[in-house]
Amino acid sequence: SIKEDIKMGLSGTAIGVTVLLAFASILLSILACVVDTNTEIGGNWWPMFVVATWALAPFPVIILSKGADGGSMATYWAYFTTGWIFAASFGIPAILARSSVIAVGNAVMSTLASLTFYGTVTGVQWYQAREASW
Repeated sequence: SIKEDIKMGLSGTAIGVTVLLAFASILLSILACVVDTNTEIGGNWWPMFVVATWALAPFPVIILSKGADGGSMATYWAYFTTGWIFAASFGIPAILARSSVIAVGNAVMSTLASLTFYGTVTGVQWYQAREASW
């Protein structure tokens, strides 16, 4: 609930900004699918694969780092796997645009959606770390 989030260090304004930016990233991702930036290609739903990378990125760290110490091979493998899933969220639109599956404008919108999403996650982590250090 919101009261628990406020106790954990997130203010009402921070929660509102986080929700707004998360909504903006999802909206950009949907727009990347439906807006026709090139009439020869048209709109399609291939850019939604980027949203799957957003959902999959934290799972290696959650699963492989559970109960492991900081320097274990499982932890390093989790970081590596999360890294290539993160990179795939930027590479998928570029590859789809290069192969003319989606238009370049749609790839740019999809990349902006990823930047907005990962920026939001990074901002929340930064904010919580800053609040915890006080």
